[in-house]
Amino acid sequence: MHFFDAVDDKEIDASPDAKANVGAVVQRIRQMAPKVDFVKLSGFHGLQHQSTNHADELTAQLVQLGHRIELESGITGIHYYLKVDDFRDLTYLDCHSGLDGEQITQLVRQNAPTLQYLSILLKDGFDYSVIIKDDDGSYLEYPRLRTLVVKVDHNLRARPKRDFAGAAPFPILWRLVCSAVCPFGDDMILFRGNAASLEYLKLILTRELATTLIRHNVFTPTSYSKLHHVSLRLDINMALDNPADYPEIMQLIEGVAPDAAVREILSLPFGLLSTPVLPLFGKFANIQVLVLPGLRLSVWDAMTLFNSLPLLSDFHALSPTLDPLPEGVTKRKLVAHVLSSYSPMALRFRCWHLGTRQDELLKVSATPFVLLALACPNFDFVAVDPKRRDMLTRALEKTIGVATYKRYVPRLRRLLPHGLE
Repeated sequence: MHFFDAVDDKEIDASPDAKANVGAVVQRIRQMAPKVDFVKLSGFHGLQHQSTNHADELTAQLVQLGHRIELESGITGIHYYLKVDDFRDLTYLDCHSGLDGEQITQLVRQNAPTLQYLSILLKDGFDYSVIIKDDDGSYLEYPRLRTLVVKVDHNLRARPKRDFAGAAPFPILWRLVCSAVCPFGDDMILFRGNAASLEYLKLILTRELATTLIRHNVFTPTSYSKLHHVSLRLDINMALDNPADYPEIMQLIEGVAPDAAVREILSLPFGLLSTPVLPLFGKFANIQVLVLPGLRLSVWDAMTLFNSLPLLSDFHALSPTLDPLPEGVTKRKLVAHVLSSYSPMALRFRCWHLGTRQDELLKVSATPFVLLALACPNFDFVAVDPKRRDMLTRALEKTIGVATYKRYVPRLRRLLPHGLE
């Protein structure tokens, strides 16, 4: 159940009658939805004055309707009325704002035995070691936690290194999403004890984190055997640099779960350069989905890459280019070269996802896509933003109508009229 406050603070009734109606409103909701389990609150901007704002009291009672709660950013004032002691046996907690540090600490700690999903925002001034250690220094354990999402406020300052030696609080973690940069300093506590269960990993990757992961030997050829989805986003501060300057980053990209079926490398530091990509990703023979949204390859590099990935079905990147042409190949010999040197290949490849980024070369990508379709017999879908679908469709139709492709029209027309991603 999703509650959204669209009322201006000035319109809130602060009379005693309004306060008396809070309980009645909540009771009516209970009667209307007796089996409600999930409660999401967003847009509640309370006056933050305990004596006048009954909207905050209503908000606090609403959130207590469920065993799975989500507090979106923008919620303020709720901490005046929220009775944290009442929240027991929660299975889902997504807390972006609205609570003070002590309330977050208590909520997480008292529900650690039952939580299956935890999303927490780290802000400056909040000592996030409190979700690892209790007040008496003993380690907390989350025996049922399957998903952990750690977000970070952009103003969060660097934290001192910590040592949680011996702690393994997330023994059955299935999904780890960490948008913080080294949230626990030099300690690899997020990865300890869950090598046999983790299947989905999404990280902000810095040189320091890569070095730490490598030094602690977190990812080995035999560890994390169930990890099938790997998403690595390079830190924005190094997104424009050359990867040759960051051997740790490249080593980690290569070493994390080489058998993963889905691999996303976001914010590629090498931008439009294809040279470092081919030998790197060509090693991942089990990839089914490869996401490189900032990369532009020539169609020839794409064919070389796809030929080394026999299970690949979906590829996310910018539109391919025709140039530079292979040595000794003229534009009149393109079809003959593709059919003799590449076709048939990548038998499972079906879809090239262009995404929603502005792509100035989309208009001239029709020929590369047509050549790729000749090489890959099951490639029949170019996923593109709906706003640009008509432009790509017209370009493909024009290219397919050229005499050079006349005998292949039935095959090539399968590229039309797709376009929804």
